[in-house]
Amino acid sequence: MTKQEFVKQERYLKLNDEGDFIIDYDGKLDIIDFHTHMSNVLPLKVVDPNTKGNKVAYKTLPPIEKMDLSVPYWTKIDVNEKRKGIWSVIKFSLDGYSIFKDMANGGTYENCFRSQQENSIKHNVVLPLSTKKSDRSMEALKLAKEFPERFTAFCSVHPQDPQMEEKIKRYKKLGFKGLKLKISDMELKDDFEPLIQLLKACYSVDFTVLLHTGSLTHIKQENTSNTMWKLIKSTRVELFGDLLKHLPHDFKFVFGHSGIAEYQLVAKYMKAFPGSYAELSCQSADSIRYLMEEVGYERLIFGSDWPALPQAITLSRVLIATEHDDEARNHMLYKNAKKLLGL
Repeated sequence: MTKQEFVKQERYLKLNDEGDFIIDYDGKLDIIDFHTHMSNVLPLKVVDPNTKGNKVAYKTLPPIEKMDLSVPYWTKIDVNEKRKGIWSVIKFSLDGYSIFKDMANGGTYENCFRSQQENSIKHNVVLPLSTKKSDRSMEALKLAKEFPERFTAFCSVHPQDPQMEEKIKRYKKLGFKGLKLKISDMELKDDFEPLIQLLKACYSVDFTVLLHTGSLTHIKQENTSNTMWKLIKSTRVELFGDLLKHLPHDFKFVFGHSGIAEYQLVAKYMKAFPGSYAELSCQSADSIRYLMEEVGYERLIFGSDWPALPQAITLSRVLIATEHDDEARNHMLYKNAKKLLGL
């Protein structure tokens, strides 16, 4: 199947002249994309966002013959999928590096502004990804200062950063609106106390916190090596959902990607912790409907994970899920994010 044939079967999607997915919708939409990155905010060598001519390959997307937008992560499920041996671990790491390289190469102003225009998106929340050795927060702030009408910046501080508390306070004063983190139990070596202290520091300055959460649930442990299993499960929802027990109930926590395939577990945590939200990147229309039914639309936020993924695909899933509910659509695409950001 070609991409042209694929989009003919999907509502609200079409291709631009470069063959990329864009939204197919004639009505007026107000949209804040709560989950985006740029070329200069990743834990790689900084790429100048003013660079011209770079393309985005969207390497997180599966090939068209394996694409299935009816399930989270949009990849056809193989219940017998095997990831055994050292090569599976090496490939996992190489694929991750390749995706980051593509994001850094293609996350330029030129590509970002075009995607915003083609998908009716007014504003991107830019989420830097920092490590113990590299803090990309100020790069995100540069974008928001240069184009305040297009960008809002989150900071990213590693929980083991010795200046963690001082940075959080300083970043609040500088105008950051929240904190983004992608971290695993393997990186933390199962010691979550530094992360709990980071979250408490964020609460003290009224930061919204968005963490990468979730895993692929169809892969069976017996079909993986021990190391691969640990990698697959290293950002599972329960790790971060359980941390909310250590925070006040009004702590503003966002489950990034809605936990991928663990969106049902995300809903359970959201019921227990009223300050929590779910960001919808890589979800299906059915999983979004499930979240709407379980927790309501007031705590669901549109995000795309651009330039890892096209802004149009998650957006099209939200449009399908809210076809008969304009109030829910407006909240998920704009109002909920506006409230969290204080815009």
